[in-house]
Amino acid sequence: MRVLKQTGRYTIVDDFLEPRDFELVLEYVARSDYARNPRWVKPWDLSDEMPWQTGETVHTRGKALHPDDPRRAYPTGTAVDLVIKAILASDFYRESVPGTYVTARNYLHPQGSGLDWHDDGGRFSGAYTFYAHHRWHVSWGGELMIVEDPLGREPLPDRRHMTGGRVETVEASWNVLHKEDLSEMLMERTTSTEFVFAKPNRIVFLKRGVWHKVAPVKGNAPFARCAIAGFFLGDDDDVQFWR
Repeated sequence: MRVLKQTGRYTIVDDFLEPRDFELVLEYVARSDYARNPRWVKPWDLSDEMPWQTGETVHTRGKALHPDDPRRAYPTGTAVDLVIKAILASDFYRESVPGTYVTARNYLHPQGSGLDWHDDGGRFSGAYTFYAHHRWHVSWGGELMIVEDPLGREPLPDRRHMTGGRVETVEASWNVLHKEDLSEMLMERTTSTEFVFAKPNRIVFLKRGVWHKVAPVKGNAPFARCAIAGFFLGDDDDVQFWR
């Protein structure tokens, strides 16, 4: 395990798993069952290819999942446990998001698949992406793009919407269709950026509120960009993983 870069907003770690464990994760990713989400998940542009994904695994800190909950509780007895175990032992987890619940899901980003700008704000305390393909090329795309400026959401406008027969105000939000307000904020206020190649056995940890995106995988990529990604959730999360 080698810390490549550490800032107050994100951490990049190479050789995250031992080679023997990484080989087990590669086989796990290859053998997992995948499906495309039938719903439009808003960070993906409508013009983008949607990724293929697995079900979710959750480190519940010992709390029991409801019998009808489709998610799996860590440990699962599969190789995803090796990734979650290493995350729980990492300096980032201990120092930045201690005691949080951790989720994990496999993603296959085929050609043309990316992820637009978002900040994983709201209910998330942070996020991570672990690259789980056997090799990658700098010309195949799929880079993680990070805004280093602490922009927050304050420059975004408030929006009114109607739900349950009442009109409510959503503070500091953006139009998810044309995104002109989001574009203006990022274009005018961003002064420093970073991009991260999808290097195998690399993990990137992000704190809450870091604006980032995934560049589309290019047409010359011979296989999908493979990753295990997830979030860190606190006790104040309003979506309970257990009953």
